[in-house]
Amino acid sequence: MKQSPNDFKQYQPLTLDNGLRVLLVHNQESNKSAAALAVNVGHFSDPIDRQGLAHFLEHMLFLGTEKYPDGSEYQQFISQYGGTNNAWTATEHTCFFFDIHHLHFAEALDRFSQFFIAPLLSEEFVNKERKNIDAEFKLKLKDDIRRLYDVHKETINPAHPFAKFSVGNTETLCDKADRCLRDEVANFFTLHYVAKAMTLVIEGPQSIKELESLAIIYFSALSAKEIQDTLPEVPLYQPQHQKVSLQVKPVINDHQLIISFALPSIDQYYREKPESLISYLLGHEGPNSILSLLKSKHWALGLTAGAGVNGYNFKDFNISIRLTDIGEQHVDDIIDIVFAYISLLKQQPLPCHYYQEKKALAQLSFQYHEKMKPLDSVCQLVINMQHYPPEDYIFGDYAMDGCDPSIISQLLSKFTVENMRYVVVSQKVETNKVSRWYQVPYKVSAIPPEKIKRWQKIKKITSLALPPVNDYIDAKPSVHSANIDTSTQQTIPHCITEESGLTIWFKQDITFKIPKGYIYIGIDSQETLKSTKHIAMTRLFVDLYTDAVIEQHYDAELAGIHYHLYAHQGGLTLQLSGVSSKQDMLLTQLLTELQNFEFAENKFTLLKYQLINHWKNANNSKSISQLFSSLSAIMQPKAPSTEHLANALTQVSYAEFANFCQQIFQAISLEVLLHGNWRPQDARQIEAIIKQAFKQQYHQDNKVITESITIEGKGNISVPLHLPEHDYAAVLYYPMTERSLAMIAKTMITSQILSPLFFQIMRTEQQYGYLVGVGYVPINRYPGLAFYIQSPKYQADQLVAAMDEFINSCHNALEQMSEEDWQHLQHGLTSQLQENDTSLRIRSQRFWAAICNQEKDFKQKQRLIDCILALSKDDISNFILESLTNLNTVQDRFELMSIKHPKQGSTKAATQVNNKNLANFRQTCSIKV
Repeated sequence: MKQSPNDFKQYQPLTLDNGLRVLLVHNQESNKSAAALAVNVGHFSDPIDRQGLAHFLEHMLFLGTEKYPDGSEYQQFISQYGGTNNAWTATEHTCFFFDIHHLHFAEALDRFSQFFIAPLLSEEFVNKERKNIDAEFKLKLKDDIRRLYDVHKETINPAHPFAKFSVGNTETLCDKADRCLRDEVANFFTLHYVAKAMTLVIEGPQSIKELESLAIIYFSALSAKEIQDTLPEVPLYQPQHQKVSLQVKPVINDHQLIISFALPSIDQYYREKPESLISYLLGHEGPNSILSLLKSKHWALGLTAGAGVNGYNFKDFNISIRLTDIGEQHVDDIIDIVFAYISLLKQQPLPCHYYQEKKALAQLSFQYHEKMKPLDSVCQLVINMQHYPPEDYIFGDYAMDGCDPSIISQLLSKFTVENMRYVVVSQKVETNKVSRWYQVPYKVSAIPPEKIKRWQKIKKITSLALPPVNDYIDAKPSVHSANIDTSTQQTIPHCITEESGLTIWFKQDITFKIPKGYIYIGIDSQETLKSTKHIAMTRLFVDLYTDAVIEQHYDAELAGIHYHLYAHQGGLTLQLSGVSSKQDMLLTQLLTELQNFEFAENKFTLLKYQLINHWKNANNSKSISQLFSSLSAIMQPKAPSTEHLANALTQVSYAEFANFCQQIFQAISLEVLLHGNWRPQDARQIEAIIKQAFKQQYHQDNKVITESITIEGKGNISVPLHLPEHDYAAVLYYPMTERSLAMIAKTMITSQILSPLFFQIMRTEQQYGYLVGVGYVPINRYPGLAFYIQSPKYQADQLVAAMDEFINSCHNALEQMSEEDWQHLQHGLTSQLQENDTSLRIRSQRFWAAICNQEKDFKQKQRLIDCILALSKDDISNFILESLTNLNTVQDRFELMSIKHPKQGSTKAATQVNNKNLANFRQTCSIKV
């Protein structure tokens, strides 16, 4: 088995006597173990009169087994010992996975394996869980990705399994006169859940021999039957489904053009990956590309190429273009440009250097493979095992054996108008049909003959050309070794520069030993926060800057050097990441452009409109998402709501914005982190670049202190959101008044205790909704606890009452917990915090978060662990009684509700907050920093 020289795990493939393919992974660097099991069955195998059955079975397997009949026991066991678990159902595969502290892995595997050996599939949970499936279906009714899929399924060959409804609902999963759902789901399990259709990965610090023993003990009892089911060899499209245009009306105000070419399955080419070369060229964003020409005409904002549905006998190659309003009026002209570029690709064999560039990057990624968490690792490998032979379980995703011009030519021959369909997504399109499941308005039309002829004989466009050689690619970057004894090398960043308004932290990586690095430059500017209008202009600045530099630096992005400018509460952050060797060159250019880039008024107008439209589309988000957004806007004066941002930006003129851009960097404060494959002298060079770019514009007086409000003494504050087209939802949020580590520890462990119990009662037993939870939600570093439910049928005040009932009684569950279980729960949470950083990226993010939170000794995590371990069960019981329950006193909290009628909502709240009185409410609150 080929593995990266930077991968120090041990791997051992194994096939059990029942046919189960297993991969054992010894990982001595983790204190967690993880497992994933994939079965080669998905919604393609649903009976035509039981659509959604595979998905329903996935849910049912969590709800009790003959050995462990309690439907909540598995979830509670995993959570108690610091683990997580989940599952998903796709077209041809279903995957289950979990992780847990390694000392409890065997017990967890015992419970997990029983899913696939002897599930209960009890009648009681069949009746309850189909309601959860229905709630999950309704939760996504306004999801435009799901809606586009629904139209796609209705406009293909109805005999192909892709046409089936994948999720299921109470209609497709109802009991019928001659048969019941419980029997059918049991038969589906018996038929499809056989060892020969399954793959299993188990990873942990246990030895290979121990892991092998666990696999044999717990998974040998899986069914050894032969695989019975095969998918039909019918085409995805019949002739009448091609040469068509579709008009689809979305929920959000979006404009897209999706040009799709039907290919056969390309799985057999995984070692060559010819389609990646075509994607590389059609999706290029540099000069003379399709996107470059479209942007010059203000017809498009973005383009991706290559993605599309794929399966056992089909592959859609999509060219997806984000249109402007003007671009929507030029769809035919845009398709002209696409076919003109395709003709460039077909004219002659493509130069091999494009493939070699892709191969060099793939080899670089493999050679310096970044470590993953065990859970992420097993989830990736278990699906690879379904597609690749054992020797390529790891390497298959990176293999690029060579560029065969005949295969490229064969694929490009499919890029014709006869083999095309295109979709226009816009709220302006005319429609004459409505899809069955998601109620999507759409229209299908044959492409007129004159357009077919036009695209068959497309003319050359001189402004289109293939890209030049990419000089940014460094095929053999070096990894710098430390010049001092590694036993004394600092394990945390140290401050190499501390001046008024400029602090630079540096840490040379000696752990991961990869040729990569991360640069974070936090730029505080009071100018960006003067008003809601200034905050909105800052967001627009980010969009205009990103648009202005993307074409010039696209080669760097392709070569694995990434950059990202984003707004934070005090100003802007510029982040660079990836291959370290040429980051200094890119940083010099990016910082120069940051203060000097130019933009035309029509580009300003275009991106201003797009940003306002984006903010307005937030009104179509899930109701629970809108409630949490409102909470953030209320608690943080410098984080306005999307409605306020959109209104403010509407009033901004080109001249006003141009003047704002001149002011942003005049008075700033800088905080910088350099972490990765750099030596001290490299760090000094980067320091010089930053100083040269900003000269004497920085000073400590320009540092921004973020603020949030405190509601201490204000009791229950009601925040109703009138969302007549959305599900009901409610969030109860308890903000803590202090941010001591002791308070953070209490809040975190309370969330850990209550989360599985809340899920079991509110979703599995009471069926209030699909989206339910308890979460630790800090705002501006102050801890907080949120309880939430989104429901398609229970009104918000009913949800609040149910959550209050839970909160007022949940201390009983804690009292019933044994001391042993309490200690396991404590250690489960601390084990999550103690998990080693698995990659340079994760460690850099942790360092940067500590710097932003003013944790300059980088020891807060250990202090938090100590605080958690010092807590007693009584401490948490008292915390719940004193800070959450309202049995004896009214707690300070926010009660956010999604309501369908203005008169709905809480009547108990002392204060009600909405957009109209938000400013007045804030004036009554104290500010905390």
